[in-house]
Amino acid sequence: MLSMTKYRRDIQALRGLAVLAVVLFHARESYFPLGYLGVDVFFVISGFVITPLILRIFTDQVNGGGYLSNLRYFYKSRFYRLAPALAVTLTISVLLISLLGPIADHQRFARQGMATVLLVGNVGAYKYSGDYFSPNPNPLIHTWSLSVEEQIYLILPLILLLLFRNFRRFKKVYLVALGLISVTSFTSFLFPTILQPVYSKVGIELSSQFSFYSPIDRIWQFTLGSLGFLLLGRYQNPLKKFSKGIDLLLVIVVLIILFGPVNMSLKVGSIFASLFAVIVILSKSLDVLPDFLIKKLEWVGDRSYSIYLVHMPLLYLANYSRATQIGSRENRMIQTTIAVIASILLGALSYSKIESRFRNKGKSNTTRSKSISVAMVLTLVIPFLLFTLMDIGQKVQYWGLDRNLPKPVVAWELDPNCNRMSERYRPCIYEKSVSKQTVLLVGDSHAAHISQAVVDAAKKEDWNAAIWTQAGCHVQFQRSKKDQMSDQCMRQNQRILKWVKGNKPRVVIVSQFVSASSSQADLRNALSTLQLIVPNVLLIENNPVFPDEKDFMVWRPLIMSPYKPPMKFAQSMMETNDKKASNELASYARNNGISTMNFNSLFCKKDVCMRFSNKQWLYYDDDHFSAAGAELTIPQLAAFLQQF
Repeated sequence: MLSMTKYRRDIQALRGLAVLAVVLFHARESYFPLGYLGVDVFFVISGFVITPLILRIFTDQVNGGGYLSNLRYFYKSRFYRLAPALAVTLTISVLLISLLGPIADHQRFARQGMATVLLVGNVGAYKYSGDYFSPNPNPLIHTWSLSVEEQIYLILPLILLLLFRNFRRFKKVYLVALGLISVTSFTSFLFPTILQPVYSKVGIELSSQFSFYSPIDRIWQFTLGSLGFLLLGRYQNPLKKFSKGIDLLLVIVVLIILFGPVNMSLKVGSIFASLFAVIVILSKSLDVLPDFLIKKLEWVGDRSYSIYLVHMPLLYLANYSRATQIGSRENRMIQTTIAVIASILLGALSYSKIESRFRNKGKSNTTRSKSISVAMVLTLVIPFLLFTLMDIGQKVQYWGLDRNLPKPVVAWELDPNCNRMSERYRPCIYEKSVSKQTVLLVGDSHAAHISQAVVDAAKKEDWNAAIWTQAGCHVQFQRSKKDQMSDQCMRQNQRILKWVKGNKPRVVIVSQFVSASSSQADLRNALSTLQLIVPNVLLIENNPVFPDEKDFMVWRPLIMSPYKPPMKFAQSMMETNDKKASNELASYARNNGISTMNFNSLFCKKDVCMRFSNKQWLYYDDDHFSAAGAELTIPQLAAFLQQF
């Protein structure tokens, strides 16, 4: 049991399938909706492969030293296995994205990079991107899984070392320890709110969202692979009796999970992917595939780590960089395809020139402390300094090199103590000590962009204000079509409904962008439901939308000249594709005793729509108000509250 695992081409082939699934998911999520589960498969494989290395720490077989000597060897080998390729990828990514990436994303990228270097990329992903599936582009968000593995590599051996110093029968203790860790982790994975009191103390507001990135909620997948390794000797013979038909069926199931156009919840998908991964590993089911296919997947699997590292920065540039845009077309299928191919080729280059070279160095017992110190400086300090420089440069507009228009302030950024536009368990509250009346603002980003105006109007009329918005989430309590609203949004809406029933605000303001594809029935149902609970409901209609979505306030790379946006457009040029849907919902509301409000007259007069006034931009982008633009709505909002 303590011997090193032999090289298994089937496991490398499984790695190949997993990394291809992840790359294709990030390239075209709509085509490969479950491809992200390739990461879950990686965790299981890591547990299976790393277990014998961890066990050797406690057997005096590495250097003839003691536990501590073996532990140092384990950490050194992990460092040389992971750090060099990561450092090169991060360094090249900084250079490319600083020149080619939209400057608006530089801060998020730089801070995510610093978190990755400090081995807390998972915390950075939660802090700077929130939901893993959100549209906020983060070219290093994929490093969350690497940080989780690194945290497990650091902490698990230390826990076992403490146990084995007090127990001689380490095999039994190891199994018991894995069992306890697995049960604890899986319980937290299923019920993440259990740890909310702990997370709250370290600034993690949403345990349900952080659960995706949490090593506590992921280590069960690692220990599942570890238990699979420990039980391999006992159950290998029965598993070998599987017929080729069963092996082929297992492979088909894995392929469907990773590449099939099917939908599963996050937790169900993780459980299925993990269980079938360990079964396929134990039964060596992939050996049933033709030899030529196994060789191809094995080749990809050997290079999977480097491919995984490089694919997200390349796909980010392919999808979001103005420098990679071909003509005026926004369908970036060509760029995405090139990025996928480049990920495999550059991953192969990184494997041959960096991974293989330093992996062997990590296995050497003669590496001096000075060499390790130099390696740590090159792989950790230099990337960290580059990210820091990028973060500072973005703040000072790159010392004059950035000629983009300064982004106007937007209302959802004004409160550093409460994120007004994210999934939360409670609203942002702004109280007036003398007031007993509360106005609640709910909706998507088009509620968030008037949030400060609602707060100021409430303050003016001596009301309390509550703000509860989330980007991309309409207010609806039923879902006619699942693809129109995420499960996360539906959970948020149920929390809002529960809060409304419990707190009985005097007024609820619903503000959201109603599109032609929105479900009128679901939106109407939500308005009617709120009307039964609170005495006054106000629906905000769609605001004017300017026609240059692809250019206005879209920060371009340093190598491109900035776009100079017009300050006004003729009304005939304004976007009206979704106006009919908004008018239809507003008409329903008025016919059923629900108040409506329209802000068109604030921006459009005499067939001209303005978005610049008094030397400031009134819009943050093509369809969201800036804080200055939202300020124009305060008199209308205050007048509405004044009625009650």
